[in-house]
Amino acid sequence: MENSERKVWYALQTFHCREQQVEDYLKEQGLKSFIPMLYTERVLPDGKKKRELTPAVHNLLFLQKEWDDDDSFLARLIAGCPYPLRILRYSDSTKYYAIPDSQMIELRAICDPDYEGTLYTDREFAEARPGQRVRVIHGTFKGLTGKLVRYKNRSYVVITLATLGIFVHIPKWYCEAEQAR
Repeated sequence: MENSERKVWYALQTFHCREQQVEDYLKEQGLKSFIPMLYTERVLPDGKKKRELTPAVHNLLFLQKEWDDDDSFLARLIAGCPYPLRILRYSDSTKYYAIPDSQMIELRAICDPDYEGTLYTDREFAEARPGQRVRVIHGTFKGLTGKLVRYKNRSYVVITLATLGIFVHIPKWYCEAEQAR
């Protein structure tokens, strides 16, 4: 098995919009994390507009597992964090929600803050949208798989991960129906 196939990530929930402070704490511990970001415009007191990078979804970040399977390390890490957080678990289980590295590579690609055709929602809203499983065959996101849906008169490929639903605007003619397995 290839090393990248064994890597996993965990979804962390923070509280009170502390995702960036938790990310700083994780960096101090020598760990790798990811926060989906987007550009927003803020009006300054003098009336000028400033474009800045902000979290796309508050209270959510992802932590790459870089330690042995011993969960005691994770418990110590959380206990030592000066900000409240929790690791998301599978529903009806005590097991942590583990995200394969291959899915995180895809997630990081579609969460490019320079791509303006991305909408962030909660997982339930994204999964409730009717659509067909597709694979993107042209363009920047070639190889991406997800559900093709119509939303606000546009075509989107929808990806869900942890509590997050991501709508990526991709023309429907860039997609082909995914073969049933």
